[in-house]
Amino acid sequence: MHAKASKKIIFVCSDCGGEHSKWAGRCSYCGAWNTLKEVEQFADSPGGRSEKAKPLRLAEIKDNATPRFSSGLEEFDLVSGGGLVAGSVTLLGGQPGIGKSTLVWQISAHLSTPVVYIAAEESPEQLKIRAARLGGKTDELIIFDNPDVTSWLNELEKIKPALLIIDSIQTVFDPTLPGSSGSIIQVKETALKIIRVAKKLNLATILIGHVTKEGEVAGPKTLEHLVDAVFYLDGERGQSERFLRAQKNRFGPTDEMGVLRLTEKGFVSAADFGRLSPENKLPLGVARTAVVEGSRVYFVEVQALVTKSSYNFPRRNCVGYDFNRLEMLLAILNQRTKVNLSSYDVFVNIAGGYKLKDPIGDLAVIGALASAYTKKSISGKLLSLGEIDLAGRIHLPESAKKIIKAAQKLGYGVPVDKNAEIPLFLSGIFREI
Repeated sequence: MHAKASKKIIFVCSDCGGEHSKWAGRCSYCGAWNTLKEVEQFADSPGGRSEKAKPLRLAEIKDNATPRFSSGLEEFDLVSGGGLVAGSVTLLGGQPGIGKSTLVWQISAHLSTPVVYIAAEESPEQLKIRAARLGGKTDELIIFDNPDVTSWLNELEKIKPALLIIDSIQTVFDPTLPGSSGSIIQVKETALKIIRVAKKLNLATILIGHVTKEGEVAGPKTLEHLVDAVFYLDGERGQSERFLRAQKNRFGPTDEMGVLRLTEKGFVSAADFGRLSPENKLPLGVARTAVVEGSRVYFVEVQALVTKSSYNFPRRNCVGYDFNRLEMLLAILNQRTKVNLSSYDVFVNIAGGYKLKDPIGDLAVIGALASAYTKKSISGKLLSLGEIDLAGRIHLPESAKKIIKAAQKLGYGVPVDKNAEIPLFLSGIFREI
């Protein structure tokens, strides 16, 4: 006898995907209020026989190296740990229009083996236009433009592709499941079905995911736990550089950053990003710092502008830098030095579309602000390194050793000693402050 499907009502948090047996005003997983939605869950009732689990000793597992294949982009291979792994499932997230579809299309066009592309958002005619613009090998590319997973999932075993691309996971659906495409149940269950097939066929798979306004992949948070790797592609719309980072990677590092440059013909690797040569004099309000991303050292330019405010509450604006940290540094400047910007509008920009998150760049922000305020330039041969605490002291983390070594090779000087203070640093780069 066949097991009958039973219907069960559960409540799922629309923010984190946490499941609850009954409704509550607050999600017990993420703490969000009024986010629980009623969902019908269908499950096979117990009674059927399940296959008995077979124990397996670690020594009995064959020690075969998992095959990889190159994506054709050195920066992507750097972040992934050497290329895509057969049987792996990668979730690629990013803002709309950032270039996710272009990136995966280039990877698919690089391979000489069959690739299946699930076009759930675009028509085949639109993909044809992209193929003509980007070029590459497309003879082995097979397109399904049906978002229904039941229409093509079983075809994969016949085609035996090397790569499967889902564009996007929020737009495919399974008609046997409740809810529309993009709902929590649909995203989670369709992803699970795709992952099972990918593991069974040893098929490398890339799932493109939409992101929320907070920059996280939309849908249940459990989706990121199910896949083998989670990559994010970001950058500024007005800049050609795109930054690829791994938030999770079972087959490689998570601290590497790949830099890609978007051109008319698609992405090209930009390994030369962050190589700033020393200069005699920088413009007013400009300072330089450096950060470590994985195996590389990137040199970053911090730009600041201060103008007398015409408002009761001065404006503070930053691009590529944390707003709250900027407010903290302004308070430290006001308290510990003669640079008082309480009545000035302040603007901070990190050049090249880079997002400066490492606190080691604090000193460069301080230097750029002081330069803009005093109208005195900083030498282009100095590198401002250091994290600043609330007492105005400057600290050099362990990663500074690698940065200083790389900076000295290029001819930079680092005018900071351990446990120095801001006034000493400023007096070192300006004659009077």
